Amino acid sequence: MLFIFVFIFCLSSLGVQAQEIIQEKDSVSIYKDINDFSRRSKFSRFIYKLLFRESALKVENIIPVPTKKHENGVGEHQEGKIIRNITIETLDPFGFSVSNVKKKPKRKLENFGNAVHIKTKEITIRNIMLFKKYDKLDSKLLQESERLIRSQRYVREVDIVAIDIPNSVDSVDVTIRALDSWTLIPTGSLSSNESSVKITERNILGFGHLISGNIKNRFNTNESAVYGQYSINNIKNTYIKLDLDYANEYNNDSRRSININRPFYSVIAKNAGGVFFENRMQTEQFPVDDLLNPQVISYDLQEYWYGRAFKINSKSNPNRYFNNLVLALTYNQKNFGRQPDVVLDPSLYFSKEKNWVGMIGFSKQKFYQDTFLFNFEIEEDIPYGENIALIIGHQEKNSTSRMYSGISVSYGKKFKMGYFSGVAEWGSFYNSGSTEQTTFKLGLNYFSPLLHVGSWRFRQFIKPTFICGNNRDASFKDRLNLLESDGLPGFNSRLNGVQKWSVSFQTQSYIPGSWYGFRFSPYFNATLGSIAGENALLSSKVYSKFSIGALINNDFLIFNSFQISFSYYPTIPFEGDNIMKINSFENNNLTLYDFQLSKPAYIRYE
Repeated sequence: MLFIFVFIFCLSSLGVQAQEIIQEKDSVSIYKDINDFSRRSKFSRFIYKLLFRESALKVENIIPVPTKKHENGVGEHQEGKIIRNITIETLDPFGFSVSNVKKKPKRKLENFGNAVHIKTKEITIRNIMLFKKYDKLDSKLLQESERLIRSQRYVREVDIVAIDIPNSVDSVDVTIRALDSWTLIPTGSLSSNESSVKITERNILGFGHLISGNIKNRFNTNESAVYGQYSINNIKNTYIKLDLDYANEYNNDSRRSININRPFYSVIAKNAGGVFFENRMQTEQFPVDDLLNPQVISYDLQEYWYGRAFKINSKSNPNRYFNNLVLALTYNQKNFGRQPDVVLDPSLYFSKEKNWVGMIGFSKQKFYQDTFLFNFEIEEDIPYGENIALIIGHQEKNSTSRMYSGISVSYGKKFKMGYFSGVAEWGSFYNSGSTEQTTFKLGLNYFSPLLHVGSWRFRQFIKPTFICGNNRDASFKDRLNLLESDGLPGFNSRLNGVQKWSVSFQTQSYIPGSWYGFRFSPYFNATLGSIAGENALLSSKVYSKFSIGALINNDFLIFNSFQISFSYYPTIPFEGDNIMKINSFENNNLTLYDFQLSKPAYIRYE
């Protein structure tokens, strides 16, 4: 009797609209409505299962019988069939859904946003795909294509599905639905001595091109700096990327570069390479007797590289998609137009050089999907795997030839207690039997499983790093500082040494609900670090930075759209104590290693 009462109560909650539906539909449709309604909560589903047998509803096709699937909506019976047609549909960012074809925008603001938005072109999506019409369907290629499309910052969600063709035993159709992001993003920052305004459009006219402009102003010297970038991310399905950069910086410094590059964009990529040209003029501050002596230097850099990946498993081995032997070679040379005085640069650090760098390595790269990580409730591809690379190089500089060798090892995996990854690198030059400019680096990365406190969600991030150098060049440029990567953002570069450590702790929260589509993810970050000479790291002063802020995302904007942070620095050398800065911290120092070998290079000392 209690069950009947509860069931009647559930039906009554459907209201007048449900009564009208029942009057219009036959008995089978009524059961379908009841089945759909029961999925709204665990309690209603519990009551439903007590009163109905789903087996009967499956016979009536009310509940479709699931088929065993591979990744990305490919059934086992579809594997290897010929792809007859490929249908691509791109959706405006507001009010639409990849999974629900019936969902439409309802609000005037959504319709206005869609009206002024230019959707991603079909050819743009087609250029990213790893399969084409009349190919044999391969679930792994569909899965990888979906990941590559999702990695484009102008696409928020994508779904690739293989569909059976009636009365056909050897062909299938493939549909692709992609939900756009809003890609015109203004950002900025403000501190006591500098302001910055930046505007970026990541999907010009729907073709996936990027254009960005940034203007900075320094208050104490009344100087301005202008930066510009134009990028084509994928030229006609070749995965060749073009980057054009321009900068007119403070002190009349300048930078112009062109980069044509094809990385190992996927585990299936066989060939990679690129060319890079840069012209730079910059002012370097040479320390002399506790004073800084500015010197203008300029140089031209050109670089060429090529890499080849070989599958090391047979075609019958499923790991053949992920395991690669990689061979690659880089050549670059730097020619200086303006050099500093020899008195300021006795080791001739700023001088012409030529480098050959070769690499042989093993790479295993995979991905798993998760949400609530760097974005809010958006499916993200988390890399894991392992690789090892041996590096051999040769350098000609200052009438001296010397060899180089190095090794890089990385590993990452998801465990029950969270995600762990680690990287260890070592490299050194050799001159007359002695090691020079040796570098050792160790980095770890951890984030916890998604934690729940009521309806709030949390993750904890931890990232420690350690870098050590031995027999480095006497130049101040061949030193570590706390401003560089894996350091303390907001510090200046005057405090330097040959070894350093840092560790960053970040508690990231995700507030339930939204406000006009905007979701707020408050965080707290504490970063500690120290820098010292060769033997005093453990006894050197520990510097710190504490930040609170929020990532502000919109369901339809690209990830990390807005960020507000307030940072407190107890001490910044050469600046003072108890310093507050606005928007001096960004989450990019928590990014994950991608486990993909690429262009050979010396182990970076920074």
